[in-house]
Amino acid sequence: MSNVHRFSRRRSLALAVAAVCGVALSAVALAAVPAHGHFTQLTRATSLFNGGAVHGPVSLSKSLHVVVALKLRNDTQLQAFLQQPHQRMSHAQLAAQHLPTPSQAQAVADYLTSAGFRNVQIAPNRLLVSADGSAAVAQAAFQTHLATVRTRNGRMAFANTSPIHIPAALAGSVQAVLGLQNVHQMHTLARSVSPSAMVGTISGHYPTEFADIYNASSLPAATSVAVGVWGWGSMAATIADLNNFTSNNSLPAVNTMVVCSDYNGIVGAVSTTDPTCATSDQGEVEWALDSQDIIGMSGGVAQLTFYAAPEPSNASITNTLSEIVNPTAGESTPMVVNASFGECERATDINQGGDGSAQADDALFQAAAATGVTFTVSTGDSGADECGDGALDSASYPASSPWVVAVAGTVLRATTTQWGRENLWSGSGGSPSSFEIAQPWQAPLTYGSFSGMRGPDVAFDASPSSGSIITLGGGLGQVGGTSLAAPLMAGAWARILQSNPSAGFAAPVLYSLPASVFHDVRSGSNRGWSALLGWDYASGLGSFDVGAASAAIGGGGGPTQAAAH
Repeated sequence: MSNVHRFSRRRSLALAVAAVCGVALSAVALAAVPAHGHFTQLTRATSLFNGGAVHGPVSLSKSLHVVVALKLRNDTQLQAFLQQPHQRMSHAQLAAQHLPTPSQAQAVADYLTSAGFRNVQIAPNRLLVSADGSAAVAQAAFQTHLATVRTRNGRMAFANTSPIHIPAALAGSVQAVLGLQNVHQMHTLARSVSPSAMVGTISGHYPTEFADIYNASSLPAATSVAVGVWGWGSMAATIADLNNFTSNNSLPAVNTMVVCSDYNGIVGAVSTTDPTCATSDQGEVEWALDSQDIIGMSGGVAQLTFYAAPEPSNASITNTLSEIVNPTAGESTPMVVNASFGECERATDINQGGDGSAQADDALFQAAAATGVTFTVSTGDSGADECGDGALDSASYPASSPWVVAVAGTVLRATTTQWGRENLWSGSGGSPSSFEIAQPWQAPLTYGSFSGMRGPDVAFDASPSSGSIITLGGGLGQVGGTSLAAPLMAGAWARILQSNPSAGFAAPVLYSLPASVFHDVRSGSNRGWSALLGWDYASGLGSFDVGAASAAIGGGGGPTQAAAH
């Protein structure tokens, strides 16, 4: 039986269920699948992790925005290029050698148009093709079935409950189809506490103190480096708090910009003039933590751009990532971008019941890394088990991507100016990835039954007890989590770039540094993995002396020594 015939039977049953449930059947729902020859399966049905349950069919008239992600060309050659520190590829080289061709992107756009989608748009980098359409159009175009789902926390969502198919002719260029589920979403990773008095050597620190503690203040401020904060929702309150922070600390005002993707409900629209992004606040504590600690650690930047998706859905996050990698004219091109959010990587991996957003985002991260951009990403605040399934390979994405710097968390013992020691914070994310392979700079250090699998790169302060005391709504709040660790790394790398502008993508550079610049984390556990001598799956390489790291990069450094486990 052909794929089309099998789908026709499934589709008839789905429409019958919809009719019984009182869902109106539009004429377009009964339209034939566009004639594009054979179809092939792209993904499985969305896996409902941790207690989600199908509630019923979706309305066939429900509006959807789909994002078709395309594959990179010559991916093996691009990865080989990324293994070489201190090199950057021009955007022209990237487009000519590795981005999808115009004809590949146009073939996807033509199919979406013929299937009944509207507002079909090819992204400038040709890695994404987006379109709007009804659930009926999406079901027919991708030979799948959509249903409403009640998540474990009671949110009503939707997901594809059967595999997604694409025309076989597009299989060589299509990576994933996003927007057919919103059950799985990103979440922020900040942990708030009330400021407390010093207890022994553990206490909170103001953002400006971290530069002294980690010896970043021995370097010039990053005033020539553009930096980004990646998130969602309104950034208006965040900018107000940032302005209060700089004023209260006698720091220069920060040159800020807000880039809202899919602005005001119009998919594909971008605004750089409305800091509210036409949405209500969805994460003020998170974005305030990111921005104030980036400025505190870096000493100031050329521009701080907030990239805001309208919501934390995987499709929206990918759209915003594409905007960061290929900025619209008039936007800055950041060399460091911080992401203090994540989700169970199984929900993103196309081979584990995820929607393929990991594969789509990995292509964008590789494109960014090739041009010298570094993303710093929190590893999570659920210990070794981000997925909540008890597995020892339960990492958070996008931290588990090999094309970012994954930042785990520590408990910091320090004065206001002097580093003392660090042990692993028990809530710190950190485990082998279930699907991402460690790249050559990290692979020799991996160990045990998960040897060869991707793990964290570095670790900085994350414990709420030793967290950052930031300005919030005119007052102060102490906040930790790996949402603190990642922006500390972002600020540190921005400062290093100021003195070493050719350093480029940070990950392979970090692994080329001598062990002497690192503060090796050797004690503590995240309820699955323990901190050990040398690199480990809980804390990576540990934190580092920023000034010493910068000097080693400028002088060529030397290989990092890792203990055998």
